[in-house]
Parts: sequence; structure tokens; C-alpha cells
Amino acid sequence: MKILFILDLYKPHIGWVEVLFENLINWLIESWNQVIVLTSRFDSILSKYEKISENLEIFREWNNRYDFMFFSLFKWVKLARDCDIIHTTTYNAAIPAWIIGKISWKKVVLTVHEIFWKLWYNFMWVKWFFFKLFESFIFKFSFDKYICVSNYTKNNLRIYSWVEDKKLVTIYNWIDYKIWDKNTVKQQEVDEIRQKYSLENNYVWLFFGRSWISKWLRYYIEAIPEIAKNIPDFKAFIIVSKSKNNPANFELELIKKLKLEKNIVWIDSVEYEEIKKYILASDFVIIPSLAEGFGFAAAETCALWQNLIVTNIASLPEVVSDKINFIEPSNSQDIIEAVLKFKSWVFENIWGKRFEWEDNINRTLEIYREVLEN
Repeated sequence: MKILFILDLYKPHIGWVEVLFENLINWLIESWNQVIVLTSRFDSILSKYEKISENLEIFREWNNRYDFMFFSLFKWVKLARDCDIIHTTTYNAAIPAWIIGKISWKKVVLTVHEIFWKLWYNFMWVKWFFFKLFESFIFKFSFDKYICVSNYTKNNLRIYSWVEDKKLVTIYNWIDYKIWDKNTVKQQEVDEIRQKYSLENNYVWLFFGRSWISKWLRYYIEAIPEIAKNIPDFKAFIIVSKSKNNPANFELELIKKLKLEKNIVWIDSVEYEEIKKYILASDFVIIPSLAEGFGFAAAETCALWQNLIVTNIASLPEVVSDKINFIEPSNSQDIIEAVLKFKSWVFENIWGKRFEWEDNINRTLEIYREVLEN
């Protein structure tokens, strides 16, 4: 089988979606399938073309995923005609993939990671108008199959976009349990982190990820003054990049406004495989998201058997397990109460859930075969 992947971003760009597709592609080429990746050239030092092996070629076009969306169409139709199937993903890659598929008469599978819909209203009005319009526009196109990463995402697509049920399938993302294994972290490494940030005697709550609109870090920050009153040794541990691509200006200003500098340890960024050490160096983790298509941070935290406060919304109830306290979205008071509950060891105990690589790849291959046969 020869598969053309049309992706917004691909390695060496770092992200959960990139890791998912990298592992899928690696498995395909190891199984003697041929793969071509068409993606954006997000960094000028990257080669426009790489032949990684006899079974894997990577083409990079334009400087970012937005230019890539508009200017990488007709040049690649001939490339697509030599392939059996096209696999793409939300958001920017979806439109060129659909057009290339139609011109080359190839079936196109779309992986849908998340649907924001009304969440776009949280942006300034100009932004939410265009973002919501763009998202709605993508789902006006009819793909041959929609792989949704949770039942929540599938149901959103069903309700908001009128996609036929026969085209929808849930294939959960997978967790690498070799990485997200508590036994791979030494107690000495955990102790060193707490010592490094002077947290040996603190009750530590960790937030990690992006400071984007859907993560609602602000509600956690707004809850900290009341939590600190009730738990004097409380300390908030926040791992969020301050780079221009992930602005955290609002949250940093809020911390200054509320005079919380002494209650918070903010780390700019941590390597992906190092995050587990910080999760285990904390007493609990909090994920107050307003939207999650799958919820990697939550699922990986649970894989480490760490205590978790999480929003009772979107896909999160589907993926969490072990010791959990649910909170309502956009509610600082609920966060305060959930933290105090955990302090008293009051929580829900949810049976363990696992998201295995083998399940993901086998279901994806089934979809390829089904689409090609039909």
C-alpha cells in the first residue's frame, strides 16, 4: 500500500499529534508500505525534500502551515495519483488534502482531533468569527472517512456538521506506556526536582501544557489565593512555555495583580519525556480545560497513577482513571473545593483505562482497507 500523508506539521516539530503520526508512519514503513509525507517547512533550516529510506519520502513546502494550505495544491496532484490513499488531519491540511483527493480521484481519510465550535466565542470577536467560520468551512467538505479521537469528538462532528454516521469512527489516540511508566522514574529524580525548586515541605499542585484559551489556566490562578488561605504550605507548580508561539502574558499579569509570586513556581518549558518526573514530583495534577479532543495530558497523568483534578467536560471523562476529582468548567470555586477534598483524601476511584498502540494501528489499517474496498 502507498499512503500520502498531508499534515500541517511533522517532525522535527514537537507535539502530541506529530508523535502520533510519526509512530504510525514508522509502523507502516516497517511493514513494507510506502509512505510520502507532504507537510509545511516551518523552519527554514529544514530540507525541502528528504528520502529517509526506500519506503519514506518527506516533502516540505512553504514557511508555515497557513501558506502551505493555500499554495501546495496542484503541484502535488501527480504525486497523489501514484498513491492508493490520502490521510490528513485537522485543521489546515484538510482543505488541500480534499482538493488533491478530488482531482486525483483518491479516497481521503481525515483524522479529527478536536472541534471547538462555540468555544471560539472566547476569543476577541474578529478572531472567533474567522476561526469559527474556518472550522465550519472545513467540515462542509465531504471526506471518505472521519477518524475521531474520542466519542466526544465524534458526537460533536455528528451534531454540528451533519456528517453521515457511516463515515464516522472512533479510534482513540494511544499512550506510550513504556514512557509513561511510574517505574521508569527513580525516587532520587523526584527528590532532586523538589529540592531544586525548594518544594520539599510543600503541598504541590501541577499544571502543565499550553496557556491557550481552551486550557483555562486563569481559573486555576484565580483559585490560588483561597487555596493558600486554607493550605498554608500549598504551592502551584506551572510548566508553560513563554515563547512567542505560546503566549502567557495574561496569566503572568494576573499573577502579578493577585500578588501570587510566592505561591507559584513557573517553569518555562520541559522536554516531553521529562514531564513525567515533574508529574511525580507533585502531589497532584490539575487540568481545568474547557475543551479536549482526546486529552493527552490527562491520560498520561493517569498512566502514572497520579492524583488528578480534571474538568467534567469534553473527552476527559472518557480517558481518566484512578484517583479523580471532577470540576465544572470555568469555575474557580469548584477548583478550590476539589483541592480541599483531595487534601482530605476524598475522591472518585475510577477503574483503570488503557489506550494501546496495537488497538490504534489495527483499527487505522481496517479503515484504510474499508475505504479502498468501497
